[in-house]
Amino acid sequence: MPITWTTWLFLALLLASVQTSNVLFSQPTTFPVKEWRKTLAATNDIDNRILVKVSQTLFQADSASVDAALSTLENTTSANHYYRARIFWLRADQVYNFHYKNQQSLARRCFDQALNEAYKSNNDYLIWSVSWAYASMMAGFNEVELGATYYLQTAEISERLGTEIKNRFTVFLPLGEILFQTREYQKSIYYLQKGLRRPENAAFLSSYDKMKCLNAIGQDYQQVGNLDSALMSYARSMQIARETKDTVWMGINSGFMGQVFFLRKEYGKAKSFLEYDYSINKIHEWNIAGYTLQWLAKINLQEGKNDSALLKLRTARDFLSKSNGFALQKGNYLSAVYYTTADAFRAIGNADSFYHYFQLFSSLHDSLEKLATLSSIKLAQLRIDNEKNFHRISSLEQERREELLSRNFIIAVILLLSVIAFFYVNRLRLKHLHKEQLALQQKKAAEADMHAAKEQLELFTHNLIEKTNLVEQLQERLNQRAFTLEQQELASSISNQTILTEADWEKFKKLFEKIHPGFLINLKEKVNDITLSEQRMAALTRLHLTTKQIATILGISPNSVNKTRQRLRQRLHVQGEMNIDDLISSS
Repeated sequence: MPITWTTWLFLALLLASVQTSNVLFSQPTTFPVKEWRKTLAATNDIDNRILVKVSQTLFQADSASVDAALSTLENTTSANHYYRARIFWLRADQVYNFHYKNQQSLARRCFDQALNEAYKSNNDYLIWSVSWAYASMMAGFNEVELGATYYLQTAEISERLGTEIKNRFTVFLPLGEILFQTREYQKSIYYLQKGLRRPENAAFLSSYDKMKCLNAIGQDYQQVGNLDSALMSYARSMQIARETKDTVWMGINSGFMGQVFFLRKEYGKAKSFLEYDYSINKIHEWNIAGYTLQWLAKINLQEGKNDSALLKLRTARDFLSKSNGFALQKGNYLSAVYYTTADAFRAIGNADSFYHYFQLFSSLHDSLEKLATLSSIKLAQLRIDNEKNFHRISSLEQERREELLSRNFIIAVILLLSVIAFFYVNRLRLKHLHKEQLALQQKKAAEADMHAAKEQLELFTHNLIEKTNLVEQLQERLNQRAFTLEQQELASSISNQTILTEADWEKFKKLFEKIHPGFLINLKEKVNDITLSEQRMAALTRLHLTTKQIATILGISPNSVNKTRQRLRQRLHVQGEMNIDDLISSS
């Protein structure tokens, strides 16, 4: 069974991970939160380089500062699905890095939320990234089923997108190792070879990565009985180990090659390779050392050296008991040691010890088989649940898009009606404004016309007064001279001549009504049978002319003017001492 390297992968994800003990008492740190709000929402960052930079910055600080920064980042109303997915991802990293209580369940909850947001974005690159991070962390927690589920999902997306997804070995290779643990050997071979053969991975994969994966492929072939391919893979891994002078892996590959020779019943070759492995890993890898001794014990049993076999098996159990290495690998190796120990006691006829170790083997083997079966069942169920979740979110997103489309249509209709209403109201406003401007122009024209009429009326009145004065002067001169009878008749005719003729009155009336509109009409309404001479006198009174001026203009005596005024007082029902002139002026 290969040594899993998912922990190494996850540490690659957490590029900024630091020891908690070194930061617990550091001072609070300030972060460029405003800038992060913008960059974490980017839709074109398919490699999530921004998130890695944020992670590097965050996890160099203490846990309190990190929690405060993430809380601030979460408190935003303008977040898109990309932003929220990355925030949940950072939360999961925070839980892992600072060793929170119940960190496994908390991290899983964070990644479930991150993945939901990724699904809602409908972006394969974001779904790939979140699924890969989810799988890596769950593998680090030894959650085989969850790790396999989300590595499989990332692998499927990688297949679909092809070379657009960089560093795909980070999916294929750990997926291959996890599938080995679930005993999916053919699938494990497929993904491990896929990861190794990709041209884009050639420069990225280290010699150590290639060596480990080739060894894992060899173990897959060994499990399915293809011993030639297994030996070839181990040999290739051994070649890299020699080139890099990796003594431990030279021993590991030597041990697995010895197992192949044993299965071929070439016990001499097998013993040589296994002893070389044991000589190295009894110091470095106790799991491997214990397992290798079990194979050497099997050779001893084939040689009839039962006591040597039992001694080696006792030492193998000691190595495995004090090993703190990978639990699942240790369980499988211990199961093999129990089985071989039972076989050794059977060979020497010790029934009690045989049954004891066989019982230990059966119990552990059944437990491991049950675990493998449960892993397969859980893996299948998780895949089903994951698909259901994806389709549920897709359905919700479709409904949301339809609601959004409907809402946008309603908004468009409202906007269209608003535009129509705006133009209609604007048209009414312009029409009203045009009317106001026209009314203003008419008002100005009327005011100008009134002003002109007032000037003409004043001029006309002035001319009448001048005529009156001229007549008075002429009459005085005539009175001062002795005239002939003919001249006296002419003077009498002049003095009795009406200055305000009918033509003058019509002209005067037009000008007067422009300045005092409705004045004469009001008089007629108050006095239905008012005479023309009374109208003339009222109009001249309204112009504030003296009694003498009115008398001269109308061609009557001042006494007649007073009588006419008295008659108007009666007709207008003026009582008491109220001045008729004031009444007429106020009309």
